[in-house]
Amino acid sequence: MKLKAAEWKSIFPKERRRDFLKGEVMVLEGGLARDLLVILTGKARVEKRIRGRDPLILARLGAGEILGELSILTGRRRSATVVAESGVSALIVPAAKVRKLLGFGSGGRGKFQRQMMESLARRLVRLLEQLPMYQGAWKEPRTAAAVRTALEKMYAGWAI
Repeated sequence: MKLKAAEWKSIFPKERRRDFLKGEVMVLEGGLARDLLVILTGKARVEKRIRGRDPLILARLGAGEILGELSILTGRRRSATVVAESGVSALIVPAAKVRKLLGFGSGGRGKFQRQMMESLARRLVRLLEQLPMYQGAWKEPRTAAAVRTALEKMYAGWAI
């Protein structure tokens, strides 16, 4: 269930809002994960370049969706680039605030929550990294267009 803009603003009432123009890069692959972005309005696409080719579209995101959570949870650099497909308004939430809200306390419950989320995030990132390798083992796609279509289907719905 996606939260609406008003709900996000009630969770993060003091966080700044940033507007992105159509075509503007919101998150750059390889960048540091300092913030979580919450899309309030507009649409964005998640892209990944594999071996210098044109970027594959991994996902399309809209209002109520978040991006940057995997990098925050794993501590790794951004795994893809996110580009505004229309004008986008987003809340910019510092990573430290996200971790605090998740309840990563020092007690047993907090440690468990943290380990569980970090483990899931690492698995997702490893899978994202390995999918192009698995693609090479398949015999079906024989043209560049067929390979691109297969990869886009494999990555469909994945957020960064």
